[in-house]
Amino acid sequence: MSVLVLKEDGGNLARSFDKILNKFDFVHKKRVFIKPNFSGRPPIIPGENTDPVFLEELIKVLINKGTQEIYVGHGALLGTLDRQFPFEKIIDEGGFSFLRNIPQVKVLNLDNEEKEIIEYGGIKFSIPKILKTFCAHINLVKIKTHMETTVTLSLKNQMGLVSMGDRINMHRTALEKSIAYLGKLIKPTLNIVDGIISMEGNGPHHGQAQKTNIIVSGDDMVEIDSVICYLLGINFRKVKHISIAENIGVGNYPQNNFLSSVEKYKILDFKLASKFEKFGKNIYVWPTMACSRCITAVNECGKIVKKNPFKNLNLISKIYLGNRKINLVIGKTNENDLKLSKDEKIICIGQCAKDFAEKRNLDCLNKCPPSVQETLEYIKNQSSKND
Repeated sequence: MSVLVLKEDGGNLARSFDKILNKFDFVHKKRVFIKPNFSGRPPIIPGENTDPVFLEELIKVLINKGTQEIYVGHGALLGTLDRQFPFEKIIDEGGFSFLRNIPQVKVLNLDNEEKEIIEYGGIKFSIPKILKTFCAHINLVKIKTHMETTVTLSLKNQMGLVSMGDRINMHRTALEKSIAYLGKLIKPTLNIVDGIISMEGNGPHHGQAQKTNIIVSGDDMVEIDSVICYLLGINFRKVKHISIAENIGVGNYPQNNFLSSVEKYKILDFKLASKFEKFGKNIYVWPTMACSRCITAVNECGKIVKKNPFKNLNLISKIYLGNRKINLVIGKTNENDLKLSKDEKIICIGQCAKDFAEKRNLDCLNKCPPSVQETLEYIKNQSSKND
């Protein structure tokens, strides 16, 4: 168990990767699997995804050290029926098409792989069988904040390994517990965290890029995620999925003397995520425990409104000129999660928000997920209701 923190601005990636692989005795692995972070939907914000150059340089170093086969694997991203993000789109529009031109590399669509159902703590996961065939597994992570789970680091990055249905259910039921339990079932050989350009603020999709110039690596996900939280100024013991993972034996918290030794790498003034994302003057979106399907529906509505202002003039006037706060509630939540006044407009979107809506005697767009177009029409109608 150990963690390595390196200063790195992107100019000496080969040297940094060489240090990491040597420290963790990661040499001459015949068949290696790499799980990158491909969570961003085009157009991708800097800091949102694994950097293509970062991945390419790691692959070059592995090949130079004798790795014969490298599989880069992920699945499609969650979307709506009218806005899909298939695997090929992620590869091509994310800047990863170069992977197809490296003879030692195979691009692996995990959605097409045979799965096995594995249960832990009463939660079932559909895990690709092919993961058992690799000599080593590298979890390639970004440093990002997260509006629902505080951070998304090595533990949460593994959500991209399981089926789309699993990811939906993780949000519907117990997201942070599920993340921790998945860490009990799948333990990467090595975690490499790209913190050259990180995402602060309302990550993982609405934050801002910050150049933090570090790479963190380790073989214990609890320890490495805790160290990164410490460097960001976050109490890792209060990050729910890290705490649960430590409690069930996924890994161990770092020792205080180690934390003292990496004090010099602390990232100052790193902005954490809020509970809402604000659009214009009056729209507040509360994702609570929403999966990316309803989030996509709302995000795409915003793009349509911006592209077609005259067609959506009434809604735009409410967003920018009105005097009433409009809250969009998506995801599974309860009365204790949100402190919203009865005088504010509350619009509930998606099946997971239905219970919250019923308790408040509100309407709800009860679809899982709603399409982008019906979401836009619903927001427009509800925002004008009782005016």
